[in-house]
Amino acid sequence: MHEDTLLTTDELAALRKVPASRLNKERLFGGGVPFIKDGHLVRYRYGDYREWLAAKQRVTSTSQLVAA
Repeated sequence: MHEDTLLTTDELAALRKVPASRLNKERLFGGGVPFIKDGHLVRYRYGDYREWLAAKQRVTSTSQLVAA
């Protein structure tokens, strides 16, 4: 998939294997994949998703997680 490919909320949710409602909440409260707003349409760049995923903290144990 090309980095500039635009994904709908449902397409990104399927890619992440999460409900679309989770992406809706992330847009509201922050912390999710950056998105583009075009009028009433919401789109996600595939490249932004890959960058967001790469920036996520990778851990091997829950004891590595630090409360923010």
